[in-house]
Amino acid sequence: MEGITSQAASIDYFQLLTVQLQNQDPIDPVDQEGFINDLTQFSMLEGIEGLNASFGEFLKLGQLTQGVDLIGKTVDFHDPATGLTGSGTASEIFTVGNEIQVLVDGQTVGLDQITRIAENGA
Repeated sequence: MEGITSQAASIDYFQLLTVQLQNQDPIDPVDQEGFINDLTQFSMLEGIEGLNASFGEFLKLGQLTQGVDLIGKTVDFHDPATGLTGSGTASEIFTVGNEIQVLVDGQTVGLDQITRIAENGA
């Protein structure tokens, strides 16, 4: 069910519920307790999705803060594309999509590629 949001699932559920109510047997009506349980689960799912989004933003803010602390410091980094290790002074922090990037002596380096941090001259 990857990619399906609680909002999309709720819409599908209410469409199904509408059809079920329109075609219910008047002698054996649809169980309301089941509806309440389903609605409770959708509410919980929406709450969890909201928390996940908030946590993602909080994590990104923490990474930006960590990146700002690198500015002016000497960093070592590993470049997975070449397999080489580089070193230089971090001068900028920015985002590309959802990834935090650091500008190290003119080269863009992912925050997760940094292997060592030192004060300049250390």
